[in-house]
Amino acid sequence: MALLEADKVARFFLSGNNSSPALQEVSLTVQPGEFLVITGPSGSGKSTLLNLLGGLDRPSRGEVRYKGQSLAAMSEGQVALLRNISFGFIFQTPHLLVDRTVAENVTLPFHYGKPITPGEMQRRCQELLRYVDMADMAGRYPDTLSGGEMQRVVFARALVRKPPLIFADEPTGSLDAGNSERIMKLLQEQTRQGCTVVMVSHDPEAVQYGSRVIRLEKIHSLR
Repeated sequence: MALLEADKVARFFLSGNNSSPALQEVSLTVQPGEFLVITGPSGSGKSTLLNLLGGLDRPSRGEVRYKGQSLAAMSEGQVALLRNISFGFIFQTPHLLVDRTVAENVTLPFHYGKPITPGEMQRRCQELLRYVDMADMAGRYPDTLSGGEMQRVVFARALVRKPPLIFADEPTGSLDAGNSERIMKLLQEQTRQGCTVVMVSHDPEAVQYGSRVIRLEKIHSLR
């Protein structure tokens, strides 16, 4: 069974009597363990598609299914729980809470959905900070970190609940070459450990890490 499916999804916005398309009709299937890269020119709807696949937005028409279950059939609360438990998100902008430490930002998903003990939370946080080479920065705040360090915190947070699926939206867009390579190798390593990655990028170096690459212009009605 496919892990994730988009069946003729489209997104448009209404302004008065006018309809403005943000994403033309798209169909795709993502298999478990795949590193799928979606690329294409700016304004082609790459980020819109990722938001629909990740349950951050609802399609105007069409359907997104995770493990065969339609997201449209779920309540907002059920979709939020799915995102918290089963999905990890990495964006170009880190979106860290500036008044929380690195450790508090990493463990934030544990405060929603299925709870765990404080000891388990601490162990998981320490494990991930070691994994992204930031074990000595747990008590620091985001405004003391470099862009690459902040993105590694976001990466650790995305993995904290061991989700089977990671969505990455231009994760290297604001990073230098060295930090970009570091993030991409971490993502690639996750697929070797059984995780599935869906990434949007226009960075030719980042695109090369994908096991399958699709240009958005060619994706319409593709299976």
